[in-house]
Amino acid sequence: MKAYVTLLSTPNYLDGVLVLALSLKEAGCHYPLYCMLSPDIDSKVEDTLQSLGIRCRRLVSPAVMELPDSSGYDFPHWSHTFDKLLVWGLMEFEKVVFIDSDMLVLRNLDHLFDCDAFSAVSAGRSYPGNGHWSTLNSGLMVLVPDKDVEAGLIMMARKVIDRAKASDSSVGDQDVIHEYIPGWPQRHDLHLDEGYNVFADFLTWYVRHLGYSLDNGSGKPIYVIHFIGKLKPWMRPGLKEFAWLLLMCIRNPYYFRAYRSYRKRLRSIRQA
Repeated sequence: MKAYVTLLSTPNYLDGVLVLALSLKEAGCHYPLYCMLSPDIDSKVEDTLQSLGIRCRRLVSPAVMELPDSSGYDFPHWSHTFDKLLVWGLMEFEKVVFIDSDMLVLRNLDHLFDCDAFSAVSAGRSYPGNGHWSTLNSGLMVLVPDKDVEAGLIMMARKVIDRAKASDSSVGDQDVIHEYIPGWPQRHDLHLDEGYNVFADFLTWYVRHLGYSLDNGSGKPIYVIHFIGKLKPWMRPGLKEFAWLLLMCIRNPYYFRAYRSYRKRLRSIRQA
């Protein structure tokens, strides 16, 4: 069986999962969406997802807790981000397209299931100043579940965490994947077009200067918009965040268009 899979590791991303599910449906994607739930997600959240037709797979324990001698780690936010690595353990699926819950799908993605494992986007690399970016962004990945790969990633996570602790720096699942497949930048056969993972912050540049389009029938297609950063479009901004959002929409009018489209979907869900 093939499926789209996302991760819900904290309840304040629930709206993100709901909008992702709606956008997949509106884009005509035929494969089902499954949501991995971190262990501390409340059962009421799971009931909400199930009632809306989103199938769930609850994780037994956080990924970092599966690391030997990990009891000394005291970084709960790391547990959340590393849970994404457990998608490789979903052996009921023959192939998965993993999508972060802060993404908005605009076009059908079903053809991605024909791509090789570890196909992904070096997202944002064509934006000015990012020419040195070469590694994959783990927000959207094609993968084949494999227990050996999952085990290798978990073991790699121990090394990454130890190194980060020594340098007092933060890390996440993406750092582990980079370490696990260091040759990915040279594997051009695994590089998806940037239209499959366009950062919302860069939208106007990609449309005006690189020929990408949010509309059908013109330009290079944008398939997925990725709302990176702390402020997500389903969150209520405070004064500081509102000022940032206002400035972003003025400087980046296509961000405003994407944000407005996202909020419209969110309203339809909340009113249902």
